[in-house]
Amino acid sequence: MVARLAVFDIDDTLLARNKKLLPSTIKSIEKLKQQNINVAIATGRNLAMAKKVISALDLRDFVLCNGSAAFANHQQVHQQTLSTANMATLVKAADEQHVDIVFESLDGLHAHTHPSAATQAVLATFHAPEMTYDPDYYLTHDTYQAMMFYDHAMHQRLPHAAEFSFVRFHEFGVDVIPKVGSKAAGIAKLAAALNVAPADVVAFGDNQNDREMLKHAGIGIAMGNATPEIKAYADLTTTDCDHDGIANGLKSIGWI
Repeated sequence: MVARLAVFDIDDTLLARNKKLLPSTIKSIEKLKQQNINVAIATGRNLAMAKKVISALDLRDFVLCNGSAAFANHQQVHQQTLSTANMATLVKAADEQHVDIVFESLDGLHAHTHPSAATQAVLATFHAPEMTYDPDYYLTHDTYQAMMFYDHAMHQRLPHAAEFSFVRFHEFGVDVIPKVGSKAAGIAKLAAALNVAPADVVAFGDNQNDREMLKHAGIGIAMGNATPEIKAYADLTTTDCDHDGIANGLKSIGWI
């Protein structure tokens, strides 16, 4: 039997806009498992923020922090962290521009500054766990990615080290990840660990940080709520996250 892997973004993909799993999505995941198809998430969230979904769907494979970490059968098979030297340059610029920055480990969020009300509002949209205040966390710990909170106008006033990619996840929020990292890179490591060929991977997503995985998956499926730009990277488009998009997408390719 050919090994297969179905990978799903979390927010506005697996989860409806109300941050809940649709009954049709839960049933679809169960049908995949019954066929021994590997099921994984690929998310910008770290493990602490993804645990609720992992537990609800009883998943053992996951790609976290926009591809900076990957786990197969709960064992870490990939790690890509941000360099301390380049982070120091970015932190200095953030301080000068009064930009909030939060460092992400696998199991927590660590604030460099006391977050503004605007930053807290962004974090509340995906039910982020309580942060610790640790201004110099990145100097002594692995940082898988960072979140910075600023609007589009601020972007050009910050340094863009060759090592970093800046991926906007909110009109006031940006993920900072290793340039060599992406969800696609993390999925490739996961697929290799599971002995799944790239052609036998299907990926579902809706946002900027899903572009590479939609493009490089054997089949990339954009949610109906994705922008036209993101849909252009996919092989096909399903219905939106509030209207059985996961179930309809899997049915359209004959996986359930």
